[in-house]
Amino acid sequence: MAEITLSCKLARDYTMENEPDALAYLLIKLVPNAAIDFGSLPANLCLVIDVSGSMRGQKIKNAKQAAKYVVNALKPIDTVSVVIFSDEARAIVPAAKVIDKFPILSAIDKISIVGGTRMYHGLEVGVREIRRGATPHTINRMIVLTDGETEGEEQCLTIARQEAQNNLVITTFGIGTTYNEEFLKELSDTTLGSFYHLQTPEQISSEFARELAAISAAVISNVKLSLNLAKDVHLEELHRIYPTIARLVPELDAEGRIASVMVGNLRKDDKTVFGAQLRLPSRSAGRVRIAQVFAAYSIPSLQLEDRVEKSDVIIHYTADRDLCGRADKEVISYFNQLIAQSLADEAMRQAKAGNISGATRALNQAMLFTQKIGNIPLTRNIEAAVRELKQKGTISADLMKTVRAGSGHTVKIEEEELS
Repeated sequence: MAEITLSCKLARDYTMENEPDALAYLLIKLVPNAAIDFGSLPANLCLVIDVSGSMRGQKIKNAKQAAKYVVNALKPIDTVSVVIFSDEARAIVPAAKVIDKFPILSAIDKISIVGGTRMYHGLEVGVREIRRGATPHTINRMIVLTDGETEGEEQCLTIARQEAQNNLVITTFGIGTTYNEEFLKELSDTTLGSFYHLQTPEQISSEFARELAAISAAVISNVKLSLNLAKDVHLEELHRIYPTIARLVPELDAEGRIASVMVGNLRKDDKTVFGAQLRLPSRSAGRVRIAQVFAAYSIPSLQLEDRVEKSDVIIHYTADRDLCGRADKEVISYFNQLIAQSLADEAMRQAKAGNISGATRALNQAMLFTQKIGNIPLTRNIEAAVRELKQKGTISADLMKTVRAGSGHTVKIEEEELS
């Protein structure tokens, strides 16, 4: 009995014969076996909290409450550290097992406000603590909370790119309207994390709880996705689509035929969905294997290492255009979520540049996709953005951040609902 199910299917099983540079859209799903009790993996969690002057008042009060909630929810097998940053950074709770919670909670209670915002110091100290608590089987997570723009954004991104190779996932939370959402989104995307926009300090605890639930649900670790491409087939793009969108940058072998990328952990009772865009060579009619997909993984709780599942990807070259027009609704629906995010991001860029007509056009196009997909929260936020553009000629900073964050959080498509 396989521990996970690897399934692959194309948006269209047929493509025109003798037509160069045709595109194929491949959906890849990884689903842990619901019949297996996987147990749980120990978390290695670092909270990195902005304590600059702008966090004074309800923001820091709620941040401390949320941090204490996280500590109280962790188990003795878990490791936690807490880092605060302003002009400088320090670990007020060095990485340690969550056995005696009292000193950890006391240290959080003593957090106070001081100085400016230099996040890269916080990330540097946070990475040090993560490394202290890491083992081959821990779920390494960093949660970053801030409300303002930071110095050294490129330094932060360099740290994220380096630590992504060590399976560290960084999730970012921005409060209010003065932080740079494009930076926080890129920071989280780089490590396959998530970006959240918080309109009020009161949201901190609930969103921290949601992220902690995702960490606790991870049961399969060190997942590596590899695509072994047939001759003259090229990988154009690769994304994780569900549960959140992230662009993946695979490593290619010397011949450009094998593309491999670490994709983090899998959650129990849920699937993880990826989308690959492939460029096909011209060929005569016939059945052709254009790729093999491999998923390698480990399950520490079951003492299973280096397990591999494999799936062939077959396409049919044909002269029948009617066959080429048949599309799989599930695949199309997932790829439409990528299009919706791209259009929403473009709309925000156009709005910032003062191009009202361009922003409105992109938002209306995005809304067509979100309505088809059934992403109700994002549809409502896009509708609100269209109204603001019409009434005021601009989009508020809060709504702009809400749309940017919301477009990356996708909905699960169920095949039976599409039939």
